[in-house]
Amino acid sequence: MADESEAGSDRLEIDNMYLCGSRFTRVSLKDAFFGDAHLMGAELNDVNATGLKVENVNLSDARFHDVNLSNVTISAANLSGLSIQHANLDGMTIDGIAVTDMLDLWQRTNGEG
Repeated sequence: MADESEAGSDRLEIDNMYLCGSRFTRVSLKDAFFGDAHLMGAELNDVNATGLKVENVNLSDARFHDVNLSNVTISAANLSGLSIQHANLDGMTIDGIAVTDMLDLWQRTNGEG
């Protein structure tokens, strides 16, 4: 938020409401909780989500572009069909194996590179 000193400070308790098409701009939702919520087609742009916890969430057909996923852990996930393109993979591991080492081995053994 640009200027927190001028921002209002209220707490909302919203239950069993349809807020389809709502827009939230320059809003702090720090420590907010979303449960049994529908966010299909929602868009997050210029958002600081440091420490965000995502559990039991369907992210099928989601698109992530220009995101910082450093030090993120993904566990018990279905990654079938996942595509990673134009990404910095330094330090990334899968089951403890460095992805860059796997890619280097693939390129050496398949003559691509």
